[in-house]
Amino acid sequence: MEPDVSIESSCMIRVAVIPVGSVPPNVLRDYYSMIMRQHTIPLSAISSFYKEHQKSPFARQPWDSGSLRFKFVLGGAPPSPWEDFQSHRKILSVIGVCHCPSSPDLHYVIDQFTAACKGYASALVHRCFAFCPCDSQLEDCSNKGDNLRMFPPADRQTQEIHLQTMMQEIAASLLMEFEKWVLKAESAGTILKTPLDSQTSLSSEEVHF
Repeated sequence: MEPDVSIESSCMIRVAVIPVGSVPPNVLRDYYSMIMRQHTIPLSAISSFYKEHQKSPFARQPWDSGSLRFKFVLGGAPPSPWEDFQSHRKILSVIGVCHCPSSPDLHYVIDQFTAACKGYASALVHRCFAFCPCDSQLEDCSNKGDNLRMFPPADRQTQEIHLQTMMQEIAASLLMEFEKWVLKAESAGTILKTPLDSQTSLSSEEVHF
């Protein structure tokens, strides 16, 4: 049976959090712990990033009291064979974690992150968080693509505030992607597949009733 499953699991957005480049284990654990604290993002906090589409299906969202909830998959995970049948199992976002002092070549970091994201076909939003860049890396970051987010050296509280803002941006981006899903949805021709359709062998732990 999948660990940490509860009745609330299906309302959580799965986010893969993966190391990119060389990240010392103790530093990676520290970054993971900061990210894990951002598991709930109030809708009221994402208004500066969210741009409502015309005829938005989310016009009546509880913006004052609602929230998006994340389930972080540390280290990533292979796609679930059940994700077409149980959409909450899909990885919908990928966050890369880079420790700049240990990975001075950001070109390599971005290439590695881009390659890693290809393993998550269901992901809608990709962001690479680069912590503690030096001055030359900060100056050069403008040419590294839209998905790189730099976290200049700072005290822990400042880093957490910066991270919170970046997670709010991810939440808004996901909400806008969900909006596109709904607007483009077509009821005709929808086929739900389970591992049984592809004759995937299932262990007793994979079957839930």
